[in-house]
Amino acid sequence: MKCENVYAHIYFDRIPDPAESIFDTNIISIDSVSDQAPLMTLRGVQEFEEQFQGIIWSTSPEPIGDIGLSVRKVIAWSHERGINIGKYPGLKQVSLVSKKEDLNSEAFYKHYQRHIDIAREHHGMEMYAQNTDIEYLYGQKSKTSVIDGISELWFTSTSDWFERFYLKENSQRIVREDTQKFINYQTTCSIMVSEMRVRRAEK
Repeated sequence: MKCENVYAHIYFDRIPDPAESIFDTNIISIDSVSDQAPLMTLRGVQEFEEQFQGIIWSTSPEPIGDIGLSVRKVIAWSHERGINIGKYPGLKQVSLVSKKEDLNSEAFYKHYQRHIDIAREHHGMEMYAQNTDIEYLYGQKSKTSVIDGISELWFTSTSDWFERFYLKENSQRIVREDTQKFINYQTTCSIMVSEMRVRRAEK
C-alpha cells in the first residue's frame, strides 16, 4: 500500500473546470461529475441527484473549492503499470463516506481499513484508495454530507464496472454486511466522475 498526505478541495455548487486549474503546479488531479447512468443502473434507481460536483486533489491547502480537507490518501492497490497523465479512460466512482453515529473516529478508521480486505476479495477494481485522517481546513461543514472518509474506485471499462463490480454470487451481500458496521448510508454520497490527472503526486 502507498500512503501520501494531500488536500481534497470539494465542489458542491459548481463543477471544477480543468481549464481553470491546468496551470496550477500544485494540482494532482481533477474529478468532475460525469454521467451517472452506470451508478444508477448498478443501484437499480431511475432518479439520482448528485450531492457534490467534484474534487480537486492538490499538494497545497490554498482554498480553491467550497470545502478544503487535509487527508491521508492510502492507495490500497493498483493494477496499473503507472498512473498516466491525462484523462482516465475507464470509470471512476468517488464517495464521501460518513461514519455511523455510534462510532468514534478511531473505531471508524479501524473498520474502514479492514474493509480493504473485503474489497480486494469481492470487487474487481483496477485501483482502490481510501482517504482518511480528515481535517477540515476551510469552508462550512455540510449537514447532508458529513465527511469522515473519501473512497475512490477505478474500473478499466464499462464492461468491468458491470461485470466485475461484484466478483462472486455472495459478494454484494458480504460487502453490504461489512459496510453496515461502520457507514452511515443516510449521509454518505457517491457520484461517477471523469478524472483528469494533471501530474504525479510526488514533487
